[in-house]
Amino acid sequence: MPIVLKSTVERGISTEDWIAVAKTTLIKEGIAGVKIDRLAKKAGVTRGGFYYRFKSLQGMLDALIDDWRASNHQPIIDALDAPGSPPERFRSLMRLWLEERDYDPDYDAAVRAWSRVSPKVADVVHEVDDLRIEALKRLFVDAGYDSDEAFIRARITYFHQVGYYAMGMRESTKRREELSEFYYRVLTGFRGGELKYLPPAPEAATEAQAQTKAKTKTAPQAKPAGRKSVRA
Repeated sequence: MPIVLKSTVERGISTEDWIAVAKTTLIKEGIAGVKIDRLAKKAGVTRGGFYYRFKSLQGMLDALIDDWRASNHQPIIDALDAPGSPPERFRSLMRLWLEERDYDPDYDAAVRAWSRVSPKVADVVHEVDDLRIEALKRLFVDAGYDSDEAFIRARITYFHQVGYYAMGMRESTKRREELSEFYYRVLTGFRGGELKYLPPAPEAATEAQAQTKAKTKTAPQAKPAGRKSVRA
């Protein structure tokens, strides 16, 4: 017996389109606005179209969180774990935040606001925060910092960026570009392309030791002070 496909009207819009409408609504109205009737009206379709794609509202909300992780979280991890030196990887992260093409700060803020009223979403957000901080820590460890300092630098970098968006800072891309090098130096401790705490190469350390010994040998030795004889 041939399979009869539902009509386009019954199927409505695609799953991706539903997620896109839900995302826009979440950003503009908060989670309270993400309701089936409201989304269907925005999409210009019926409730039946929604249930053709999702079994329930919760099913769509789960898909929305998956979309956030894939589109707004994974690019951060990809930038930090990409091949290249720590400075190159950090600058890739900066480009991601500056350009806001593969990362949407409003999407992050909306999901973070949602997490305040949903323990389930809060768990996901905490997990993602930990993963981002851990990726930043790996970068700083690769740059030569010890584990504790790498962890603190990772936290400062991440808290700074989250706070920047939470405060509703509005600066032009041009101004952010102008300030980016200062942020880079302050947050990383790097100077130019050099890594501040990277141990010296073995040959450099050997040469430094040899120079120190040479200076010690050639330095004039101080004569001990003589003692006056005491006669009875």
